[in-house]
Amino acid sequence: MSIYEWADNEYNIFKTNTGFTQKLASKTYELELDEYRKYEERLALIHEFQDICIHVFEDALDGGVNNKVLEWLINETPESLGIEYHKKLDRGLYKRPVFFRTDELNFGKIAEIQCPGSLWGELELCYKYLFELGIDIPISDPGHNFSLQLKEYIGEMPIIHHLLDAASAQPGMRYFISNIRKWNKFYGMDKDISAYNCNFVRGHSVFGLCADNYFKERVISKKIQYDLPPIILFDQKATLVLPFWSKTRDYFNDDIRNMIAYSVPVLKEGIEMEDGSIVSIKDFSARPRSSRNYYLKYAGADIALNWGSKGVYRLSNMNSKKCYEILMKCAEESLNGKIWLIQKEIIRDDIVEYYERDGRKICKTLRGKYSAFYGPYSLIGVLAMHRHHNKVHGQKETVISLGICKV
Repeated sequence: MSIYEWADNEYNIFKTNTGFTQKLASKTYELELDEYRKYEERLALIHEFQDICIHVFEDALDGGVNNKVLEWLINETPESLGIEYHKKLDRGLYKRPVFFRTDELNFGKIAEIQCPGSLWGELELCYKYLFELGIDIPISDPGHNFSLQLKEYIGEMPIIHHLLDAASAQPGMRYFISNIRKWNKFYGMDKDISAYNCNFVRGHSVFGLCADNYFKERVISKKIQYDLPPIILFDQKATLVLPFWSKTRDYFNDDIRNMIAYSVPVLKEGIEMEDGSIVSIKDFSARPRSSRNYYLKYAGADIALNWGSKGVYRLSNMNSKKCYEILMKCAEESLNGKIWLIQKEIIRDDIVEYYERDGRKICKTLRGKYSAFYGPYSLIGVLAMHRHHNKVHGQKETVISLGICKV
């Protein structure tokens, strides 16, 4: 059996026929000791960032900060889940995400944090693939690690209701579920488990959480924990600008700023640069392409744009005229709540060896993206992804490998 026949069989565990659609590296992706330790040690700093974001959001709702901040964080959220919803919601539900994944274009510089995010199944498959090959792996099974942390967090056997309606990569999430069922119970999969038995809800969209048939009862009962909290704050990229934006910068410390890729709003009054200056959109667009090494990203709550690589543009690929036109359009849209940010581009290319479906072993230099997966208490695993493109997000030609510490 070839490795891809094995991978297809793994993914078809629920009698589906989606198969595994990406490519597998021929070996682990080795990180230097200091790089891997940084992943392990920075969870407390990520938690601090998330806690401060909640503090900023609460201050904005309570009128304690510039109203532009509240407009930025609520943006296009439908009125039914907007300001009044958040003011009435029990503040006990204003919690940081429990399990989440980072996206990084180089080690130590976070471009995004997603809860729960996709690719959990791909992380698990990479671990099992190496195990099948008999390669010694210096980390524990990601699914088992996830389950141990979840049980400790809840304080009892986890009974999970996983809402997959908004998951962008459902085959991988179903695969992850299938691998952790031995340590957890699932509503809709295990006998004698009802929606009222559940003590943990995983969802890929706040809108999906709030549209769940049992949402109101669960919120009132206060007997259930949410992976993604039912607030709009962490279901968008809007929080990424808070450590850098002049209106919120003072809430955060330099350690947090050094962890996140520089990100600021695109506004009619201009763009705040890293040196503190404000540059007009016209002047920014007139810069040489080499000085416009930023991504333009949709930052708001519209689920048609805020997942995967949708709503993402590389400004250095555009001539000045095109750059000016798209930034002006985004700045004008921000006046009506459709918010955009620019984020400093950070590039890392690696020489990667991987298998094609026909069994050939290929060696190429590819663009990298790296994701660290966290639970409430520690790092669960690192996944390296490589592709011959500037957008690396699990597309079919993406090469995936398990990141481990070099020994």
